[in-house]
Amino acid sequence: MGRRIEIEIDGATYSGVTASAKDQVEMLQISAQAGLLPLLGEGVTPMGITVAMASLDGGKTARLKELCIVKGKIVRDSDGVPVAENLFQDAAHNFLLLLGRALKENVGPFWQLSEQSENGAGATPTIP
Repeated sequence: MGRRIEIEIDGATYSGVTASAKDQVEMLQISAQAGLLPLLGEGVTPMGITVAMASLDGGKTARLKELCIVKGKIVRDSDGVPVAENLFQDAAHNFLLLLGRALKENVGPFWQLSEQSENGAGATPTIP
């Protein structure tokens, strides 16, 4: 089982668990292919996360929803209702923000690689 996560959006708390390592690898691959990696770093605003998530095509959004929200069993803490788009009626942008933050919780540790060098640019892979 993954690590327990809690995400607060607009005064409501949502909780669940991180995905399996296999699913996290797929999330990281989707993020890299879609150019989302910068939103997983520190200091990204809620607007930045939401805009980046809104720019994804429907297939990638659906797959990330499955990996982050459904498999992570993300629920609204106040009533235990599982998260889905309709939970955010008239504030659909908050669903995208929640999805982006859940993604960050799952693959955000990727940025720890850059701690060994300034912005990761100096990291050189070792090829046997």
